Amino acid sequence: MFDTLRGRLRPSNLFSFTISLFIATLLLSPVVAAAGEWRVTPIRLFFDRGARSGILNVQNDSDSAMNLQVKAMAWNQDAEGKDQYADTGELVFFPKFLTIPPKEERVIRIGIKGVPGPREKTYRLFIEEVTPPRKDDKTEGATVFVNVRFAVPLFISPAKDGVSAQLQAELHGTSLVSTLQNTGNMHFRLSSLDIVGKTLKGEETFKQKIEGWYLLSGATRTFTADIPAEACLNSDLIEIEGITDRKISLKSKITVDKSSCRP
Repeated sequence: MFDTLRGRLRPSNLFSFTISLFIATLLLSPVVAAAGEWRVTPIRLFFDRGARSGILNVQNDSDSAMNLQVKAMAWNQDAEGKDQYADTGELVFFPKFLTIPPKEERVIRIGIKGVPGPREKTYRLFIEEVTPPRKDDKTEGATVFVNVRFAVPLFISPAKDGVSAQLQAELHGTSLVSTLQNTGNMHFRLSSLDIVGKTLKGEETFKQKIEGWYLLSGATRTFTADIPAEACLNSDLIEIEGITDRKISLKSKITVDKSSCRP
């Protein structure tokens, strides 16, 4: 069963989306927030070797018609692992604008140009609700329309799969700095970075978890964790393990120099 992205204003630690606020004139009068409810299936799209096209389903669950616009962007990451986007002509998709009546569904069709290369190609398809600011006849003052925008990841497989990564860690005072590098030619998704302090007898002294995200081919991401001074002094070892959606081992171990266990 496909996963689904839903266009509702609620927190999510699995998938990120950008909320654009289109605000009419804000005075001292009451303000009302309005947003549609819609969903996208699947939440990620994978093109295996030989695949040339795919589809996304967009469902309008609201009681009003909904206007959406679609845009494709090349997706890369900089030296710090931060997402970077650029215009691209390597994807063909239709429609670029669509209107979905209440309780109905529409399909976005995506095609790819070119052939698989040595490295996985990554894109985002941005699907955004288009709702212009307007006055609400039933309320005084301006109405705030909250437009939800989904950035659906698209992955095009390389000519040959190669998944590998390196994890290194250093302790600077009570700051643990872990560096994760994707040395393969495909992305992976880091679910979490698990940090555990231990004594020489194997007893746990502290435990921390850092949430992760996608790491694209060739990208590097640095994670910093502050270790409480007392936990640092009680630890002889610190073990770090990266949990990912791939079959790769990401582990590192540090011997604690207790003389440096200070901020």
